[in-house]
Amino acid sequence: MQDTKNSFTPASYVKILSFLHLGILATPLILAVFFYFQIQDTHLSFSNSDDIFLAIVPIIAVGSIFLSDFLFRKMVKNISNAMGLKEKLARFQTACIISYALIEGAALFSIVIFYNTQNFAYLFIGLFLLFYLYLKKPTKDKIEHQLNLQGAQKAQFNRLNEPIN
Repeated sequence: MQDTKNSFTPASYVKILSFLHLGILATPLILAVFFYFQIQDTHLSFSNSDDIFLAIVPIIAVGSIFLSDFLFRKMVKNISNAMGLKEKLARFQTACIISYALIEGAALFSIVIFYNTQNFAYLFIGLFLLFYLYLKKPTKDKIEHQLNLQGAQKAQFNRLNEPIN
């Protein structure tokens, strides 16, 4: 019988990627909650013409969403069908982490600006980015679909507890 304790299986891959996603998601969320309870006098304003961040933060938020999706698609598209499943999964993980990090960075920026200006508008933008990041949560089905796994690789990926060679 083969020792599967230290083996790389599809189930362990999905679990690791999910933990990475959760860690990346949790950091700005914890910071947002911490900052929210630290600020005493908050307000919601979209009309302060002296606040340059009312233009910068939304541009960075929307830009991070589009850039993260663009880079993710480009990196996944460059994964060759000739590669082995293990290499495909490694490249997919890299694409996911880059995608998550871009959104996390914009969310952190928005949350820090909220702390500095005490304007709820920035907190809402940051929380929207975190919600969007939450929607990108990796699942077995999403991974299988995005990698367009077929044939033997799909069958191997569906055997969740068997090691990937």
